[in-house]
Amino acid sequence: MTDFITVAVTRVIDAPAAKTWRATTEAPHFEQWFGAEPGTARIDLRVDGTWSAIVEREGVEGELTGRYLEVVENHRVVMTVPNGPETLEVAFDVTDLGDGRSEATSSTRVAAEAKPVVEETAGGILAEIAKIAEAL
Repeated sequence: MTDFITVAVTRVIDAPAAKTWRATTEAPHFEQWFGAEPGTARIDLRVDGTWSAIVEREGVEGELTGRYLEVVENHRVVMTVPNGPETLEVAFDVTDLGDGRSEATSSTRVAAEAKPVVEETAGGILAEIAKIAEAL
């Protein structure tokens, strides 16, 4: 039997929560941190709304799609993300620290053995989100 755990990665970003939210949820920024082809992201940011984007992996382009399960503007978004044969639920939480900075946390429930890969991936995504938010 596979044990499942929630893997959470947190980063402090030198931008207020509103900019971190934009970096996470607006289509051109989503494309950047998600690794999608420019101009291909379609985002309907509401509960039961969908997202899609064209990505290239190992020389093959394909469309990835998911949906939004929870949206609390400037604070939390939970989305489904295809991952091979399974679908992950990924949550992004943003907290304004009140000093011009924000804290962003990505959390995902995965098989325990996937923890190192998920931590590395989430850390890279949050680093990209930070770069985008800090430039806004």
